[in-house]
Amino acid sequence: MTASPNPIPAYLFGVLSLALGINAIIRPAAEYPRFGLPFETAQSDASHSDASVSPLMYLKGTRELSYGLLVIVLQYQGQHSAITTLAVVMASVALADGFVVWFCGGRERRQKACGHWGTFVGLGAWAWYRGSA
Repeated sequence: MTASPNPIPAYLFGVLSLALGINAIIRPAAEYPRFGLPFETAQSDASHSDASVSPLMYLKGTRELSYGLLVIVLQYQGQHSAITTLAVVMASVALADGFVVWFCGGRERRQKACGHWGTFVGLGAWAWYRGSA
């Protein structure tokens, strides 16, 4: 029988993901530069307070909230292999996010891709560590 991994990193990743999701939903305009994307062309949709904010930013926030809640709940339930699998999925998403920023964010934002790729490395290393323990 193997020992259970330290739960603190899982809870920290969960809370961080929740914070990123809340930020994207409450402050979607501020999320663009943090993430590394330019504002989209303004639309004439009067249902949004800031027409230059795409509804997709709210979906990004929902994605982050979902990851955070899932990590926290799985840790609370003791589902250690599921957390490891989720960490691999989250790392893969960070890798893909980096490519989106690199190719769609513009030259002046390309350095933001490195942050996403750093998250890929960090989450991937954490998943590898959990899987090898």
